[in-house]
Amino acid sequence: MDLRTVTNKVSGKDYAKALRLRSWAALAIMAVGLVGLVCYFWLVPDSGLGSYAQSFYRGSAWGMTGAGLGLLARSRWMLCHPEKWRKAQIRETDERSQRISAQAAQLAGVGMFFLQCLAAFVLVAVDRRLMAVLLCSMLAYILLYLIAWTVLSRRM
Repeated sequence: MDLRTVTNKVSGKDYAKALRLRSWAALAIMAVGLVGLVCYFWLVPDSGLGSYAQSFYRGSAWGMTGAGLGLLARSRWMLCHPEKWRKAQIRETDERSQRISAQAAQLAGVGMFFLQCLAAFVLVAVDRRLMAVLLCSMLAYILLYLIAWTVLSRRM
């Protein structure tokens, strides 16, 4: 599920509250990106990491910071232009688009799980540590699914 769906469900009918929640989420995303930048400038240069790892820190940190900044700017702009709310709110709360988003997230999760299974077979021959990390990732997915299923089954 994307951030729009989550903030709409939390805020109910109050679209301004959803936009404020998105602003807070954008600040949190920017904070994660800024922590990555701090790590890149202070920890990475003396760490002896390869250029690929340094590029990962730099690219992902700038990407997270930029994404948070873009989301914050859009949320703030929408808060300042209430006449644009109605069209955006209808587009975001449309049952068909919500069903499509939920189904796409479900299919992507299942597809990702099977791709991880295929990758685990390849990684056994390449590097057992990478395979162990991948299997732990798969286990985390299964545990999150079971926790979500348990919580949702009690609520509904």
